[in-house]
Amino acid sequence: MHRFLLDNDGSNITYNLGSGTEADVQAVIDEAVRECPANVTTYLLCSGAGCAYWPTKAGHVDPRAKDLVAAHACGVDPLGMLLRAMKTAGKETFITCRMNDVHNPTDADQWNTPRVRREHPDCIVGLEEVRSGKAEWMSYCLDYSRPEVRDYQLALLAEQVELYGSFIDGFQLDWMRFPRHMSGSPAEVWAKRDVFTGFIADAKRVLTRAGRPLQLAVRVPAWTDGCRHLGMDLHRWAADKLVDWIVACPFLTTDWTIASDEFRATIAPAKLPIYAGFDFHYGRNNHCPESMRGIATSLFDLKADGIYLFNFPCWIEYLPARPYHWLSGLDKPETAKARPLLFGANNRRHRIGQVDPPATLPATLEPGGSLEVPMHVPAAALPAWRGIVHAHTHGEARLFLNGKPTRDVRFGADFSGQFRAEIFAEFIDLWWDKTARPKPEDCRVFRIDAKDLRPGTNVFRVEHVSGEAQEIERLNLAVW
Repeated sequence: MHRFLLDNDGSNITYNLGSGTEADVQAVIDEAVRECPANVTTYLLCSGAGCAYWPTKAGHVDPRAKDLVAAHACGVDPLGMLLRAMKTAGKETFITCRMNDVHNPTDADQWNTPRVRREHPDCIVGLEEVRSGKAEWMSYCLDYSRPEVRDYQLALLAEQVELYGSFIDGFQLDWMRFPRHMSGSPAEVWAKRDVFTGFIADAKRVLTRAGRPLQLAVRVPAWTDGCRHLGMDLHRWAADKLVDWIVACPFLTTDWTIASDEFRATIAPAKLPIYAGFDFHYGRNNHCPESMRGIATSLFDLKADGIYLFNFPCWIEYLPARPYHWLSGLDKPETAKARPLLFGANNRRHRIGQVDPPATLPATLEPGGSLEVPMHVPAAALPAWRGIVHAHTHGEARLFLNGKPTRDVRFGADFSGQFRAEIFAEFIDLWWDKTARPKPEDCRVFRIDAKDLRPGTNVFRVEHVSGEAQEIERLNLAVW
């Protein structure tokens, strides 16, 4: 089934309600519905992080969300109002549940600490990491091999089914926010896969309490090796008819080469829709309309049944207007391929080792060294009449495309003139990251002969020509 799916992280709504009165909440809801593009078929609303955005008894509401707390005190449920409004507007409407959100897990006020972790501090996957002082955020992920964790999450799901199951279309279990769910080595995690499958089966049974059919979807890693690393037995999930569709998506970035057919082979002979998703950035780049068309075209080329936008746009709190017009045409292969298109090489930034597929960049080039960077170019992008490559190399370099040299381009009055930091303008939140936009002098632009591009994998070879080691951070290709 074809879908164009938009995942809203929920906090964009529930933390910005005005006074929390029903009139103010309704105004926020009306705006959200009006802004949602017509080509979005499926709207997924996140119902919480480690805290809840609905009037919960099993969990807790973030006390910092004062508008939401005030609304609940008045008997107003903004989450339910938005879900109803989206359904009334004709959208297929889902709740997406973050199964292990560990934002700020050590904050003293415990605003995002789940109740089960407060009551059972040892029910986390990285207990020894915490004890040894080597903990990271994901060390605090809940351990689903613990029955109290499973019971707690099922209780949260049951509350939402009771409140909203009479009118929404289903639930998505988001296993990528954040992707660590059972303690132990990869072999030990895989040995516990039946526990994971049992939880999915229990969640499916909870949905039957709605008294009407509700779909159950899952968001999983962008490759099947990552699913296995997390203990996800996708073949069994499909064979036992526990899930209705699958979203393959990297943790917090964009993967330009999600192979949907790999998932189909894994779940065969069962047949489920496979949707491919991406986040709002790739490496150090934030998406722009050209790159969003590029990634959608790539994912359609790799046989996705539809496109999934995670948390778009995550950074709206820094903008007075949300750029939903960027989504125009992304829902269909024939419109997503509108030129110009921007493609990128897979980047390791924000990827989780073994969970996300490997990536080539960034990489360090020693003097005289070279690096081969693969990049997927979908058939729908060809033939092209013009091609430009932007490289963030921190120094002089030569570039070859599929073995053929490209032409170094300088902008300015003489050959040593101006460089450029990007091909197309993109939104960059410089308040958050002062180094997000590269220095122009650290970048190079190359013109390619577009006839040298071929469908599928193309190889760019970057050769070092300066006197010191240099970092290659990104490599992007624009075609017309």
